[in-house]
Amino acid sequence: VKTSWMPTHEVERVEAAKIEEVEFVMDQLATLDTAQEVKNALTPLVTRYRAWIVEQATASTNLPPDRLDTAKTAFNEASASADRIERGIALLATRPTTLTAFKLANKTVSRALRQKPGFSGDPKWRPFQLAFILQNLDGLVNENSPERNMVDLLFFPTGGGKTEAYLGLAAFTMVLRRLRNPSMTSGGLSVLMRRV
Repeated sequence: VKTSWMPTHEVERVEAAKIEEVEFVMDQLATLDTAQEVKNALTPLVTRYRAWIVEQATASTNLPPDRLDTAKTAFNEASASADRIERGIALLATRPTTLTAFKLANKTVSRALRQKPGFSGDPKWRPFQLAFILQNLDGLVNENSPERNMVDLLFFPTGGGKTEAYLGLAAFTMVLRRLRNPSMTSGGLSVLMRRV
């Protein structure tokens, strides 16, 4: 007779931070037309994220050495993520086709959310969802981007919004492919999904 156990841990529900100066409403993001509108709507997200990283790094200075090494690694990775988000915003501001795909992806996810039973109000992204989409744009848009060799794991408690973030990125990918190749060459596999 053999017994095995699987560790469990209850994760408390996470509430998204309020960042007033960032546009999270999908229908509003679908109306962005100029580089300045893109920057005004999205740049505060990366600015606030960088400020949060600095706050956390400052608060971690009294950690034991082994934990401080782990914290430094996490802060370096967070800073790299902020750089990726910033590159995504720059792509939206400088590439009209990329911005069009982003706008249509926002319209698509907004429409899908409105069809959910009991949904009311304006569909909007949570900060991590919008950041996840923005940080992955370079790898999707630029064929020579080193980010094409990366795999990002989106981990969040059940009900936290992973599906919407994934669908937003999937919609962007499919629309971009169609915009770049309006003929039959846009067909084929764009998104591969595996749920575990």
